[in-house]
Amino acid sequence: MKHLTTILLITAVLASCKPEAKVTCLISGTVKNATDKEIKLAIGTKVDTLKLNADGTFSKEISVSKPSDAVLQGTKLYVALYLIPGKDLAISVNASDMNMDLSFTGSLADVNTYILKKSDGEQKSQELLFKTYKSPNTPADFKRVRDSLRMAEINFLDKYTGAGGKLDQAFIDRQKKVIQFSYFGDLNNYPMMAGYYNTDKPVIPADWYSFLDGVNLDDPALLDIQEAKYFITSYVSAQALKLSGVPQEKSYNNPEVRKATFKFLADHFKSPEFFNLMAFESLKGTIDSEGPKGLEELVAEYMTKSTDEANKKSLKDMVDGWASLAPGKPAPVFNLPDINGKMVSLKDFAGKYVFIDYWATWCGPCKAEVPFYKQLIDDYKSKNIVFISISVDKDKAAWEKMVKEGIPVMDGATGKPVVPAKMIAMSWLQLHDAVKYNKIWLVKFIPTFVLIDTKGNIINSRAERPSNPELRKVLDGLAGI
Repeated sequence: MKHLTTILLITAVLASCKPEAKVTCLISGTVKNATDKEIKLAIGTKVDTLKLNADGTFSKEISVSKPSDAVLQGTKLYVALYLIPGKDLAISVNASDMNMDLSFTGSLADVNTYILKKSDGEQKSQELLFKTYKSPNTPADFKRVRDSLRMAEINFLDKYTGAGGKLDQAFIDRQKKVIQFSYFGDLNNYPMMAGYYNTDKPVIPADWYSFLDGVNLDDPALLDIQEAKYFITSYVSAQALKLSGVPQEKSYNNPEVRKATFKFLADHFKSPEFFNLMAFESLKGTIDSEGPKGLEELVAEYMTKSTDEANKKSLKDMVDGWASLAPGKPAPVFNLPDINGKMVSLKDFAGKYVFIDYWATWCGPCKAEVPFYKQLIDDYKSKNIVFISISVDKDKAAWEKMVKEGIPVMDGATGKPVVPAKMIAMSWLQLHDAVKYNKIWLVKFIPTFVLIDTKGNIINSRAERPSNPELRKVLDGLAGI
């Protein structure tokens, strides 16, 4: 009995010394003609920084808990990768021409070379697909073309696999799902894309979604595959919109669509991972943009039902962050330079209403609002209100140039500047704030408009756009305007 006890003890010790499975991946290589001092490797939302040496070389152990898609990126660099725990990958890339001079070595070379070669033909495939959205093509034409592209992808995988047999079976199985869900994603997007690009407004067949017959979407493993995750997220959004009864043009950040999303997830997905992710992302998108108003019940439901503690904390932090921007709260007092370098403060406008436009020179929707904003300013020039534009441009010179030169008048039919050129002079108060105050105002999407009362308190931290007639109704209703 004594000997048995000793054997069991030795066995336990040996078992405890068994090496743990590696959860890292060694990434190394060389970036030729690098303009960066460091590059980034993104796996989902996790981003690692890789320092570049003087000769462009780099090396780092990256935490990878499971096979994952990744992206290596820099100023002139964007490389899609696939990483597996315990394996290594060496990359040689030319930052001035990465498509012509990119190669891999190491134990992950084969799978990443396959991904690279597969991507070579994807641009032409997308161009072909884009043409089929337009008239005179029909839904049947689109499906025929998309079916042919799917078969070409399958044939390429079969040919590549048979040529050298260097791809392991797990990767092959994953790629088959990538092909399958890329196909699903394009079919799912077709009604929206054709509705936008096809002037004939084709009627979508009643059995359009029959491609999902027999497909089990309620599988958490699918969330580890980017294409599957994208399709399921898009599919849930489309079905929630249909369930809500809200028209497409009124669906943006609509609380009723968010409620329908929660219901659709509850009715069709029993695995908690889907609710954890998709209900969170549905709320996050709206709260990031507009705040939590009208979503209080859904936030409470998520906090009760979700099993993802990180998402719950993130959601709580977001909601708490908006508390300081609620109507009636003191507006953050800015102190910013105008176009001539003179410092301007919110306190300078005590006793006046203040309307602020957060914008940037590179933002198309921002510039589209300028004619309406200029007209609004002209119409209210005798009123007790100050209109301000605050640029979030990191390139201050670009801001200065556009403010001094003005913004071209656009042709509504073509979307191009009118000929001969006409400019809208940006003659009202122009301030610059690359980071500080727009961060305080939680500006994550532009244009963003803010309305402040005569006492310096917030009326609305997300006011209507100047192009929306509702804004004038709000302004006209202000006491003492």
